[in-house]
Amino acid sequence: MTITFMGMVAAVIAERISVRLGLWLLPFLLCVGLASVFEWYWSEVCGAGDLRFYAAVQAYSALVILLAFLFPRRYTRTSDFAFVIGFYALAKALELYDRPIFTALHFASGHTLKHLSAAAAGFCILRMLEKRKPVVAEL
Repeated sequence: MTITFMGMVAAVIAERISVRLGLWLLPFLLCVGLASVFEWYWSEVCGAGDLRFYAAVQAYSALVILLAFLFPRRYTRTSDFAFVIGFYALAKALELYDRPIFTALHFASGHTLKHLSAAAAGFCILRMLEKRKPVVAEL
């Protein structure tokens, strides 16, 4: 999920602010996202279960995305981000209701479905990038 989300942050920055900046930030954002997951895992191993860095990475990334939408769009298919955000929100809800979902379904947990939802968000980003076109400036 974190890799997809960091990719979305870079894509929004590239689309709305600067292509060069978005491409430059992509590897950095991916590393920060992965580091937040590894730090969370390490804290679990140590018995602390500290989610602060992971949560901060996600919260600040969401803020960057919202702020980037204040800039004008340069490509079509911006509305596809609604699907991406929807699948991401669904993934977070599935994560939150992991056990009740497994109790109800008996074959898949919320955690499993969360990953499928995050993959769907990543697929939406890919499709958007494949199908979009530059916006023609209106005179």
